[in-house]
Amino acid sequence: MADMSVQRSIRNRSDGPREAMVEHLMSRAQGLANDATLASLLAGWTMGRGCLPADFGLGREGFALRVAEHFPELAWRQPTQFDAAVEEARQRALEMDDLVRLLQSNADLEVAGSLDMAVIVAHGCLGGDHLWQDLGLASRIELGALMKCNFPSLAARNDRDMKWKKFLYRQLCELEGLLICRSPTCEACSDFDACFGPED
Repeated sequence: MADMSVQRSIRNRSDGPREAMVEHLMSRAQGLANDATLASLLAGWTMGRGCLPADFGLGREGFALRVAEHFPELAWRQPTQFDAAVEEARQRALEMDDLVRLLQSNADLEVAGSLDMAVIVAHGCLGGDHLWQDLGLASRIELGALMKCNFPSLAARNDRDMKWKKFLYRQLCELEGLLICRSPTCEACSDFDACFGPED
């Protein structure tokens, strides 16, 4: 019991700077639908969380335009050199274009930045942790809000609350007509917890 309270205390202390940064960014936000999500992504990246490249996969100019649209008074300095390993992983990912296409085809075009958010989420899928962690978000709840805001039709299809990365890859497999599960129902599958279990 004591260990859990210590871990919670450490987690709360370590989230203080992140929360302060998000608050700072939101005080300069334009009031667009993705302001809070982008603020959390920027805070996570700054704290070294997740696997996103410095430009979030948008390219230097695309990233700068997106930040300026949401936080026009923010002077954000990108690194002069990007991580070579991240760049190599990005180029190796054969499914990147498919993921971007899937997400963009389900994007809500009324939401400013939803097409760019598709690129960001696709890059997060290259990491080895849960998608919310690979994006550098604070929680799975934030990821759920991102998906509902930007990709409402996809979010509606995930009505059983499958883990997002598994859900997106499952969508790709279904588009290709691939049989990905041998079990007749999710409940009868031995991998049920891997797909639907907690992500903390």
